[in-house]
Amino acid sequence: MNTHARWKRGRLVGLMVTLAVVVAVFHARPAPAQQPEPSTELLPQPADLPAPMPEAPLSTGDLSSDLSPDESPDGSPSPSMVAAVSPRAFLPTVSRPPAALPSPPPDKNNAQAYINYFRALAGAPAVSLDATLNNNCWLHGRYMAENNVLTHQEDPANPWYTPQGQVCAGNGNAWMGGAFYQPYWQPYHAIEGWMGSVGHRLWLLYPTTPVFGFGFYTAANNRAAAGLDVLSRFNSTADASYPNWPVRYPASGQTDVPPTNYAITIFWRYWGPSPTLTGASLRTTDGAAVAHTATTSLDAGHKGVKVTPSAALARNTAYVVSISGTYNGAPFSYTWSFRTSP
Repeated sequence: MNTHARWKRGRLVGLMVTLAVVVAVFHARPAPAQQPEPSTELLPQPADLPAPMPEAPLSTGDLSSDLSPDESPDGSPSPSMVAAVSPRAFLPTVSRPPAALPSPPPDKNNAQAYINYFRALAGAPAVSLDATLNNNCWLHGRYMAENNVLTHQEDPANPWYTPQGQVCAGNGNAWMGGAFYQPYWQPYHAIEGWMGSVGHRLWLLYPTTPVFGFGFYTAANNRAAAGLDVLSRFNSTADASYPNWPVRYPASGQTDVPPTNYAITIFWRYWGPSPTLTGASLRTTDGAAVAHTATTSLDAGHKGVKVTPSAALARNTAYVVSISGTYNGAPFSYTWSFRTSP
């Protein structure tokens, strides 16, 4: 890795650590027994870093672990192996037909298959899972669950701390759930939680990242936690040649959108310019307007548009969303439809 890339990598990790400490103040606290909703935490925002030079991609360095990918530090089997083996747009200048929608995987707890199901809906290529990154994220999940804390920063003085876990902590999505009033014990709860949170979703769907790491851990204290390493293999040098920007979600023709005030997103490459929004609308296919907000201010420094319904979407109802504006000096206009689940 050349000097420029080392500097960029160091700045990125440093920003992650700093923001994680601030976010943890608000989020790292036990959930009361009657508040079972799973928690998520936003990734750090490295928006002030310069765009990567073509000859100096944002690289990962050596993130290998000295642990076997199917073994935890105490020698017990690692649940990370669950992830390893189980888990029209109308443009003035560009037009592409909607992709054929994938079938849901038979097992939502096959983490790799379920992640790739959502990526396929958005037209993004499938990712693979790396066994070492999986193990790192299992270790960070263990740290969070055993300490009952949602964080991107592990304390080296804590008995559950590991340097490998900190790799995932600084490079990924974090999630925590529990088995209180309603159980949140399964890997798919973490993945669905990230998809429902814009900052997490856009990293999970980022189309040029080829490899993730995923780990899920349950503890005797009724806590479950998960990590998804989305930055260790982040490959921004592939963004310029990627042909299918922007990425839209929910997808055109999708029929299982949650009946909540589920955000609708469209985004471009991370290091590119921000779009200018000139119009956004949301309505049912019967023509009834749906109150909403629209913004280009996205979590974690992403570049795109977010349309958020002001109230929960109705069940088993078809909606049409339109978003128009300019990106990098070129006008765009997208209109597509989706349906909520029964």
